[in-house]
Amino acid sequence: MTFDTIILNSLLISLASILLDTIMGILISIKAKTFDVSKLPQFIAGNVFPYMGGLIILAVFANYVPDLAYLFYAGVALVTVKFSKEALIDKLKTLLI
Repeated sequence: MTFDTIILNSLLISLASILLDTIMGILISIKAKTFDVSKLPQFIAGNVFPYMGGLIILAVFANYVPDLAYLFYAGVALVTVKFSKEALIDKLKTLLI
């Protein structure tokens, strides 16, 4: 049982962009002095895990059902673009200004 390297690499890149966005969001809230540790689990459960879990499930299915690979690649592309734009442009500007 091996995992297709293209699927695995795509998944890892997308998960890294989600984590980068989350970390930068936490840093921004710390900088703005609005960080609340008690709200962090709810944020992660509602805004991070659904994306990560959905992509992981699609990756597993795409690995074993080749017809679903296109759905997985589309999902990875959309999620990565969403989180990359926010993390790399908007949040980076906020952190540096």
